[in-house]
Amino acid sequence: MFHFFKCNTNDGKNGKMRLALIILGGVVGIFLLLIGNTEKKQEFTDSSNTYDTASDELVIYQSYLEGRIKDLCESVNGVQNVKVAVTLSGSFESVYATEWPDGEEQYVVLGSGSSASALYLTRSAPDIAGIGIVCTGGGNETVRRELISLLCATFDVSSHRIYVTEAG
Repeated sequence: MFHFFKCNTNDGKNGKMRLALIILGGVVGIFLLLIGNTEKKQEFTDSSNTYDTASDELVIYQSYLEGRIKDLCESVNGVQNVKVAVTLSGSFESVYATEWPDGEEQYVVLGSGSSASALYLTRSAPDIAGIGIVCTGGGNETVRRELISLLCATFDVSSHRIYVTEAG
């Protein structure tokens, strides 16, 4: 028969040494895997700029807008304790270059074969669909009009998509 490995049973000391090295290598490998997984989890939780999904990105953008609107509203005389809710009209969209060679729109493609890709231009953020504001001073008609005008001009949102009310 075929013998792939030749074991020398008389060499017990070398066999024990090999076994010890194999076990030690396995333990070190498992340790490194555990350390690697721990670092990745910490990177995700510690770094506020690391996100996996598009929905996380939308939530971050929505929170950013709410913070900007809150700061802006609190700078208006007579307005305090502002709470803001923003609704977005969609998600982020990538914009690619297009051309009309035969009267039909086509993407501008760079490269050829498997390395071909459309020419990326930019990425557009979703539009603001609505803004809700609850604040001290929001019951005053003058303050309400001022806030609505301010937000219309700043964020290009029509006045019927902004609602301001008094905090209770």
